[in-house]
Amino acid sequence: MKKSILVILVALAASNLFAQGKHEMHAFYFFNVSNPAGFVAAIDKFAASDCGKRAPADIGLMAETINGSAASTHFVIASFEEVGDFAEMGALMQSCADAATMFQEMRAAAEPVSEYSVIPAIEVGDWTADSFFMKYDLNVSDAGVYARAWTEFMEAGVADGTIKNSYGLNRVFLGNSEATHFVYIGASDFEALVAQEASMNSSTAATTFFRKIGGARELLNTSLIAPVKSWPKQ
Repeated sequence: MKKSILVILVALAASNLFAQGKHEMHAFYFFNVSNPAGFVAAIDKFAASDCGKRAPADIGLMAETINGSAASTHFVIASFEEVGDFAEMGALMQSCADAATMFQEMRAAAEPVSEYSVIPAIEVGDWTADSFFMKYDLNVSDAGVYARAWTEFMEAGVADGTIKNSYGLNRVFLGNSEATHFVYIGASDFEALVAQEASMNSSTAATTFFRKIGGARELLNTSLIAPVKSWPKQ
């Protein structure tokens, strides 16, 4: 039942999160949302406040429409153009009454699950323009081997026309109790994402990729992600 409400909300969402720009860091906050409309309203109210207008981050809300046994249904992603903006955001949220109100209203609509922050290692294409993503949570024992092999795999998909949208590799550097990295591959719609996944997995480039990485990575979970709403930095 928790997913059925999300599908309706995702269908109403704009496809673009915010204007693409260089972000040095992303912070992810995962929630089990029981009242999606109330959760969005809490962020809307904060974003419209004087405090929210000073927030040094692009904020986006994503729905985890399918995510296996994970307890979360959504995650908030805060994207920072500079690493130092993360500390500035933290200080603002600790000192602002509007932030305290938002947290209180969010708790009435959702239960926190987990959080982590990442440093983007590879970002290709405009991920803010995609409507659906496959997200792969990984434990990587040799980051260099994996990054090189995965880049070659993606570039082969671009060359043969399989991959037409964004993709990226992120390194988890805070809160990595469950994964060390994740990769994502975007698409314009769900049908395109399914066709892309099938084509990639059956390609000779996939065979080469899995041979090269060997035991360098463990796949922990695969999830389907869809943008819900965005609050760009003002």
